[in-house]
Amino acid sequence: LNQNQSLSTISSTFDDFFQNIVTTKAKLEEGIHVDVVDEQYVNQLLESIENHLPASGIVALSKLIPSFRSLFPEIFRRVVIDDDDGSGNEDDDEEGNQCVTGCITYPNSDTDDDSDCLFPDNIKNQIHYLFQKLTHAISNPQAPMMIFLDDLHWADKESLDLLTSLITDVGHLGMDADLDRRCVCFVATYRYNEGTNRRVEKCVHAIENSNVSQVTYLNLDGMGEQGTNAMISDALKLPTRLTRPLSDVVRKKTLGNPFYVKIFMAMLSEENCLKYSLKERRWMWNIDNIHKRSMVQDLALVLAQKLLRLPDEVQDALTFVSCFGRSVHRDVLEITTETESGAIVVSDRCLELAVHERILEMSGKTYTFPHDLIQQA
Repeated sequence: LNQNQSLSTISSTFDDFFQNIVTTKAKLEEGIHVDVVDEQYVNQLLESIENHLPASGIVALSKLIPSFRSLFPEIFRRVVIDDDDGSGNEDDDEEGNQCVTGCITYPNSDTDDDSDCLFPDNIKNQIHYLFQKLTHAISNPQAPMMIFLDDLHWADKESLDLLTSLITDVGHLGMDADLDRRCVCFVATYRYNEGTNRRVEKCVHAIENSNVSQVTYLNLDGMGEQGTNAMISDALKLPTRLTRPLSDVVRKKTLGNPFYVKIFMAMLSEENCLKYSLKERRWMWNIDNIHKRSMVQDLALVLAQKLLRLPDEVQDALTFVSCFGRSVHRDVLEITTETESGAIVVSDRCLELAVHERILEMSGKTYTFPHDLIQQA
């Protein structure tokens, strides 16, 4: 999902989770052996969702969680039949609340300010309610849930509002709301020097002030001498006593930032300051030459220089892919890059080369930038 798509930070996290459930469910249907615990978990999970959410709620959520269509095919077949028959599309959940399919629209969020939510209040409240019920359905004391949200500084305002609601607005979910809330742990990462952090901090403060959940901060600074040396030692397959002089220099130039360390080490290799010796059968380096190398303060510039060394067609493909945010599905690229002549601008060869150069990562048919600084470059 595009990072500028409303609610994408939350919805893509849930969809990733349910894609794994889809895979397990498909194996069960095909008769492929699956661990008994996994089989029980999937069956109980799907049953719990159907017990907590009306059919219309599942259909409405499928617009944000596409994997629901594969998990609940019978519900979607019923909806199609009902539509063909001209029957109504309203359901009541177990609390008598009405959920109407087709009434939820999901506009794009293309602003970084704190203006009013793009959704009317009634639509916003319904979306929040459905996600609250879903979270309530998939977590319990026997199967607690951890929801990990990476790079929260890129989140749209609607996602942050929904995150706040998921954590704080639980009183109406039933008698076990307090117990169930303790079964969900939200872990979010963000960079404190990002300009968009005003919205993140507002979200976190709202959660803290609600007094319904405990907020714990973990400040992740750069690696120390030991950590940097361990990372380089592992990468070069050499004892730490041999890599210590190299790691001391690298740490000073990168401030121990793991991502910077990887980029700087790759740059040393490309410039032959770090190379593998067939004679010695190990990595070798000239520490004096490395001392002379500078680590450009603007890392995006370093990454841009790396991208400029790629073929023009690969650069064009990466520029196009970056427009979709942190990640994009291959099917989306095929649809959006098809020209009148039927040619595909973003070819498989371009994507394969980008993956080989570690500019993109591939999981299934989804391509992801491993770091948002690469996307910016």
